[in-house]
Amino acid sequence: MVRTGQMQRFGFKIVERDRDEIEPVVERAQELGCPLEVGLYYGDDRVRRHLLEQLPHGGLPVVVHLDHRRLSLFRQESREAPLREQLDLAARLGAGYVITHVSPYPMTPRPERRAEVLERLLTGLAFTLRLGADYGLGVHIENTYHDLVFYRGLFQAAADAGLEGAHICFDLGHGKVWSTQGLGDWLGFLADLDQAGARIHFHLHANGGLNDDHLAFPAADRLGLTGPDAYTGPWDSYQAMAEIAARFPASIKVFEVPAGEAIANRDHVLGRIAALATPVTD
Repeated sequence: MVRTGQMQRFGFKIVERDRDEIEPVVERAQELGCPLEVGLYYGDDRVRRHLLEQLPHGGLPVVVHLDHRRLSLFRQESREAPLREQLDLAARLGAGYVITHVSPYPMTPRPERRAEVLERLLTGLAFTLRLGADYGLGVHIENTYHDLVFYRGLFQAAADAGLEGAHICFDLGHGKVWSTQGLGDWLGFLADLDQAGARIHFHLHANGGLNDDHLAFPAADRLGLTGPDAYTGPWDSYQAMAEIAARFPASIKVFEVPAGEAIANRDHVLGRIAALATPVTD
């Protein structure tokens, strides 16, 4: 059962591209006191100035997503200057941690190259963790183009290498498109990481399983894409998100949907979760 206080951990994601587009979302997050994730992908100075005015002292849980196209773990050690620039901005925005990907594109699945892939990623991870610590920022690795077995191997290799402070961002939609395992398997993996002391962050959006569509859930409802399927198993999308909230109550969960649909999407999803069972007041 999802408690009322756990609903507060559901928030919004924005990108710094269009102030008129994201300003209502920022205002709504401030009204609710819910988390806000900022993707540093476009470098719009007008948006950045607004966020620097609004966020650092606003009391919101703030998270920053690095520009993963330039600052993924693969060969990260060769990009110190742009990485420091974004880490500095993240710290000034009041972020508690940052998120990035392992690589901007899929990497080889060939078993004979696995050790080389892991070596490159661990080098980049060690570098990112060290620089992140300079700014007081933790690092979360987001699942993208690779299967669950890959991420199990990566986090085990990081633990074996003594790389402390590697956390995870689990993207619900990415798991559906690029993984052969079901959501229950992913949640079991996340529970193992949680038990080992890693922190979990969630990205929530919908798709039909063929492409990373980043659909808001009302739109997915209209398309018939929120029922139980091979990925979610016995759960529909709302039961799955309620399960995530109940199992990982302290984790931040942000909706990665178009800004113009973000506010209505959050209201819709939390209403559907609340309808599953009456929340318990903390």
